[in-house]
Amino acid sequence: MKHWTVLLAAAVVLAGFDASAETVLYTASRVHTMPGPSIENGQVLVEDGKIVAVGRDLELPSGANVVDLPGVTLLPGFVDAYSRAGIAGGTDEFTREVTPNFSVSRALDFDDQALRHALYQGTTSLAPTPGTENVVAGFSSLVKTHGASRSTQLVKAEGSLILNLCSDPQRLNVARQRPDSIYVRQPTNRMGVVWILRATLARRPELTQGHSVFSVSRTSYDLTTLLTLSKEFGFSPVAVGGQESYKIADRLAAANVPVILGPLTTSGVRGPEETEVIRNAAGVLAKAGVTFAMSGGNLLEQARFAHRFGLAEEDAIRAITRTPAELLGAGDRLGTIAVGRDADMVALSGEPLEFTTSIRWVMVNGIIFGEQEGHDRVAQKQ
Repeated sequence: MKHWTVLLAAAVVLAGFDASAETVLYTASRVHTMPGPSIENGQVLVEDGKIVAVGRDLELPSGANVVDLPGVTLLPGFVDAYSRAGIAGGTDEFTREVTPNFSVSRALDFDDQALRHALYQGTTSLAPTPGTENVVAGFSSLVKTHGASRSTQLVKAEGSLILNLCSDPQRLNVARQRPDSIYVRQPTNRMGVVWILRATLARRPELTQGHSVFSVSRTSYDLTTLLTLSKEFGFSPVAVGGQESYKIADRLAAANVPVILGPLTTSGVRGPEETEVIRNAAGVLAKAGVTFAMSGGNLLEQARFAHRFGLAEEDAIRAITRTPAELLGAGDRLGTIAVGRDADMVALSGEPLEFTTSIRWVMVNGIIFGEQEGHDRVAQKQ
């Protein structure tokens, strides 16, 4: 058999090692599968860019490669459920307040450097999403941060319908000027945003059927309005942003409304729309039983931040892997290390949420990527 020894004590990782067309057995000190408990001295068998076996003491197929990863923890590739990466030419359709026919799939730029940056931060999949200038913004997509071709990189062309139940859609509009601009229109206040959304859903209730509905709602009163509208029009939303979701965590849990938290921050006490920010928002949601994910880039750092302020390790890791994949309707492919899933993994030098732990490499569809830091390649064929 072929055998590869990876010397992870060196400050270096593989750069573009393509194992997608081979059968490779990875043995790590710890494997966080996410469907179940972590496996000490676990093994993951990858074949043709898919995970075909997970466990310990796995049977090695004839002709397979073996990669030993001493001291390494393997996590599922991170999934960012709400992102601006990969969109060319702007994220908003400014001409109207309601643009449900807009889809970012028509504006995807697979060469966007932001995708590359996300890849090296451990994010293997993300959802490019329309902006917040429209009440009904259109549809997000779901892409891998790397792919052999555009067709393999695109997981879903049309993902979630994006609503903006917040102050953003009214911030450029005016009501008492000469009508020589597209911005002389409604809504001009938060009440107008709600009115337009309610009127739209009354005319076109089918908009919220057959796909997930994400609503950018940050303040407690916008989140409360979202609960009211979803009950009135019979749809199941996912709240995005949720800076004040901790204030109504029990109500969100009772209504089974998940939250995709906006980027966590250590600076300031005010967030978007002057929302009140607490540093253990994720911990409050977890205690209340609210399903939640993290978003907005640097997902591992966000998980570490949330853990530092009270969130359990398993909950923090789930919030950047399994949960966002499931909220995007891609849990059968992404977010876990399990048989049949895409071979998307992150290799870490130690415990995931320790600040001294570094990312050694990132795998997308069986292909390994990492930053060369002035050392020789560490995979040496024996």
